[in-house]
Amino acid sequence: MTTTRNGTESLARLRADAAALSPRAAHIALALMPAVDHLPDAWKAGLQKTLAHRAGAAAPLSPLEFDAIRVTAASLPHAYPEWVVTDPEHPKARALIVHAWKEAERHRLGAGRPGA
Repeated sequence: MTTTRNGTESLARLRADAAALSPRAAHIALALMPAVDHLPDAWKAGLQKTLAHRAGAAAPLSPLEFDAIRVTAASLPHAYPEWVVTDPEHPKARALIVHAWKEAERHRLGAGRPGA
């Protein structure tokens, strides 16, 4: 039996994944958000809220680190960047953003805009 997730279920799953990140990975994921610029506003707001809450538990990235990640992500908004960030938390943050990117693409190309 094949099941498909609607936008609400997809966002709930993404938020659960975001809440499971370490605080540092949540900071990195926040910096990577420009890579999923085509996410609907409701999804973006939900993910950013969850990530900001999770990231609040630790010291933030330095402004230089955050800007470097953000600028790199923003430079390639339509093809998810595969750059290397030398941080053990980066793969977890990257996986969340890749998943969000793919879910948004799936909904955009399939059943219309995600969200409810």
